[in-house]
Amino acid sequence: MKKTVPFALFAILVGGAFAPAILASETSSKENETTKEEEQVQNKFLKLTGTLASLERNENGLLYGLIEQQDDVFHIVVGEHTVVVDNTGKQVELQEGMTFTAYVDGNKPMILIYPPQYVPDLVVVQTEEAGFVEVAQFDENFANESLKLNMSDETVIENLSRTAVDAKDIVGVDVAVFYKFTTFSIPAQTTPSKIVVLSYDEEELSQEMVKVQAILKNDFYEVNGVTMVPLRLIAETLGWTVTSTGKGAIVSKENVSFTITRGEKMYGYNRAVNYFEEAPALLEPKKTYVPVEFVDRLLH
Repeated sequence: MKKTVPFALFAILVGGAFAPAILASETSSKENETTKEEEQVQNKFLKLTGTLASLERNENGLLYGLIEQQDDVFHIVVGEHTVVVDNTGKQVELQEGMTFTAYVDGNKPMILIYPPQYVPDLVVVQTEEAGFVEVAQFDENFANESLKLNMSDETVIENLSRTAVDAKDIVGVDVAVFYKFTTFSIPAQTTPSKIVVLSYDEEELSQEMVKVQAILKNDFYEVNGVTMVPLRLIAETLGWTVTSTGKGAIVSKENVSFTITRGEKMYGYNRAVNYFEEAPALLEPKKTYVPVEFVDRLLH
């Protein structure tokens, strides 16, 4: 076991953290090539509908919802940062018996488990009040083929981090638009009550990357050719909660939790199982180290 400066270390972090942005740029530059590519952009978010048959809160505060949709059954995992609103855009709390639509980023890794388990970014509960939701992209005129948005001073615009953003920030990105009525024109026009940009604060991620890189410059080991990094220090820097179990730790944030045990390559990911390349180990007193690949999991 020795300390070295692995070249791949920053490649993993930088590549993992910014690859989505690079891919998005490439997609944007080619978005006019075919209709199929445009449809792929528009359909980035999976749309799931159903009724909450039951709700269960685990020890990390995550809500596990069992969903019934005709003959199908699946789960959703909801954390404190999942945006949960009704069809008018008002914030609500999930309750059993509610009918909802969940929007899941199709680029997120899926947990291979049955019944299927989804981690939505946005959950919209259906109510008896008049209100519609459309997830789409809009051009610089706040329009697409089916809808034209007429902004008002009362239109609330924010992202998934619940940070207020400008109207210009909705151009060319995925947004959820909440509205009540439309005109009969082509395209239809509406004054939205609320718009949610379906992305998180990029500035927060950039600041986190700087902090993580500062840690990794001086605090790492190499074990059997695998770079090992301090679990608690990095996880807490990235805003995760680390709870010691005596033999390892539970790392949790929003709607995701990892259960890690020293000496075991297998670790829990919500209710699924994954494997490390090298088992976590106590390489310094009271300091557990995990493979650097885990940093990418924490960032995403």
